[in-house]
Amino acid sequence: MSPAIASAPPAAPEPASQADAAALAEAEAEGVDAARLADAQREAEEVVDSLDEVNREEFYLLFGADPLGLSTNPANAARYEIPLETNEAVDRWIEFFAVRAHDRFATYLARAGRYEDMIRSRLRAAELPEDLLYLAMIESGMNPNAYSRAHAAGMWQFIRGTGRRYDLQIDYWVDERRDPYKATDAAIAHLGDLYEDFGSWYLAAAAYNAGAGRVSRGIKRTGSTDFWDLADARVLRSETRNYVPKLIAAAIIAKNRAKYGFDDVVPMTPVDFETVQVPDATSFDVLADAAGVTEDDIRLLNPHYPRRVTPPNQAVEVRLPVGTSQRFTVAYAEVPPSERVTWLEHRVQRGETLGHIAGRYGTNVSAIRAANNYVNPKRLQIGQRLIIPRSGAAPTRVASAAPAGGATVSGSGPLTVTVQRGDTLWDISRRYNVTTTQLMQINGLNSSRIHPGDRITVRR
Repeated sequence: MSPAIASAPPAAPEPASQADAAALAEAEAEGVDAARLADAQREAEEVVDSLDEVNREEFYLLFGADPLGLSTNPANAARYEIPLETNEAVDRWIEFFAVRAHDRFATYLARAGRYEDMIRSRLRAAELPEDLLYLAMIESGMNPNAYSRAHAAGMWQFIRGTGRRYDLQIDYWVDERRDPYKATDAAIAHLGDLYEDFGSWYLAAAAYNAGAGRVSRGIKRTGSTDFWDLADARVLRSETRNYVPKLIAAAIIAKNRAKYGFDDVVPMTPVDFETVQVPDATSFDVLADAAGVTEDDIRLLNPHYPRRVTPPNQAVEVRLPVGTSQRFTVAYAEVPPSERVTWLEHRVQRGETLGHIAGRYGTNVSAIRAANNYVNPKRLQIGQRLIIPRSGAAPTRVASAAPAGGATVSGSGPLTVTVQRGDTLWDISRRYNVTTTQLMQINGLNSSRIHPGDRITVRR
């Protein structure tokens, strides 16, 4: 009986082009064995053979030198894209973006011009697929000021807990979820962690939307690690089942703009800026005046200061348009500390209108609406906080305006506020940069318990 002959491992497939040869060489350099390459090549060929002529052309256009789908290999991720599979779900979203929501998607594509280069460069540096850029597009339309009903904020739509887990500062004065640069770094770290957990960019994207726990439970229930199996089994919410198809659709359209009627979209100019240090609370209008630019310029570059003022008693970095930092430094040094803050905050009381509030503070309804993202006058809510623009000099501390007869505003004299529903002594102490102990001493309080309507002296 002749000895058994061991079967040789399958040889790596012959590359179909120079581009494929380069991809195979890179894969081999990363330690991907020949058997895996052979299996992957055969699978890719079967997929291509099953496509009609139009879809086959689109396949080569989209995947180019990556027919092996090596973008799922973390070591190679910077050189490859997320696999862009097409099916009925993806086609529905392509039709939605290209036809029914054409104008909206055109806005997204235009807005992407501000941040696309920055996001792509950071994804490359982290060795993640650059197509993850389109996740920000479907999350927020590339809008750093986006805010959802689920209380997610910013271009990458972080909720507070996840944002803080990735070192974003989120408090009354600063919300770095709205900072395109720091939020992008946090999103890259989060997506990288999710990929490590699931080994699939589709599942990582689904987990970004639904949470890793929900995706893990879906995998356990179905016994599958294929996103489409989880979607078909309806173990994910409808929003998440649509999330990956939306991501793929956005990427396909963005890569084929003329085909889908977006060839006339003009990208917005990439954001560029200089930075300066600001030592204490300063309103955006004061920053703008010192730099010789508009307040909208300051807001565009600094969306992470949602109160339109830098934090009090804290030196922070402020972004300015290129070429303005030198002028700013000279002009800002001449602004007295008592004139650096030019707005107040007002909590809406029962029965108040914007006209009533504007009259009380000597401003107008248009100014209040402009300072508050054009709030709808007919939809004011009791307790809602409004920024009130002030003319001329204002106190060095940001004052929270009380109802009629409430806050006494003065740069150096006494300051008294009226306690609003939901206020605590700690809230007031933080707002006015004093300690709760100081407030208790000034007001002769034996405990920190206060009630709506109480008048609290902040400064004598």
